[in-house]
Amino acid sequence: MKLKQKSVIILPILILCLIAVYYITSARYKTTENPLETKVEESSTAPTTTNETEVVTSSKSPEPNTTAPSETATLSTEDISIIEGIINNQNTSVFKGNEGKQSIYMAIFRNENELSASYVTSYDDDTETHLTGSIDVNRASFALSNEDGSITFQGLIKPGTQKGDLLVVDYKNKKDNIEENFDLSLSHSFASSPQERYLFAEASTEDVETFAKNIKLYITSDKKKELAEMIQYPINVTIRDAKKTINSSDEFIQSYDDIITAEFKDKISKSYTRYLFSNDKGIMMGNGEIWIHSLNDKGLKIFAINN
Repeated sequence: MKLKQKSVIILPILILCLIAVYYITSARYKTTENPLETKVEESSTAPTTTNETEVVTSSKSPEPNTTAPSETATLSTEDISIIEGIINNQNTSVFKGNEGKQSIYMAIFRNENELSASYVTSYDDDTETHLTGSIDVNRASFALSNEDGSITFQGLIKPGTQKGDLLVVDYKNKKDNIEENFDLSLSHSFASSPQERYLFAEASTEDVETFAKNIKLYITSDKKKELAEMIQYPINVTIRDAKKTINSSDEFIQSYDDIITAEFKDKISKSYTRYLFSNDKGIMMGNGEIWIHSLNDKGLKIFAINN
């Protein structure tokens, strides 16, 4: 009975020992069964520095050139054509902008690569400052100066900006010790020299601009009679938001205050009397507030007032 009990106790212990020996032997066998397998796995997850460099070098795409082009880089043929359209050969291009608190109105005539220009300011519409210089269409650059070199305008031509076609100007005035950067935007152009600006008018440049100057003077100083004599009748105007035809100078003088309102007078006071836009219909002052033309033997006349 006692032997039987011992056998019952010993037998499970023996079985457990055999199982333990089996597992230990199996584990040792597996670790030595294929020693190359572990090396392959390590190699695939952690390549050497040399291999990594080779992979990156061989598969890397060429980096794009992000360097900003030089402002004076030579332009393409298409870009040159655009520049040509802004300051065209044998044409006068008119630009406007602000230098400090005063506005500038400049006319530039181009003859091949040579430029001749003149400008007036809002402070002095009577006095023209004359400039000469050159244009480099291949680099979209220009340079202008007065006779003694004390006033210079130089810079770049920038087409198609949000402000329009621009001259980006580096301005220097040695006499007044001024150095400024500002933009001049293209206002209009005409296919003639500055001396022959108004080809469709039977009048000289001086006559046209003197006539425009007098219009501005008479309106800003309320010289009703003098202004009335400059008008071609009948003429259509707006009075209290209604169209009305004025048939004579007497009618114009009677309705003067309703026609030449404070707002209209302010617009004319800010308009230039030089380098005016013109076409086969006439010559424009301001933004079209007044139109002028030649009336046969009667000379220059106002034929439209858009008040």
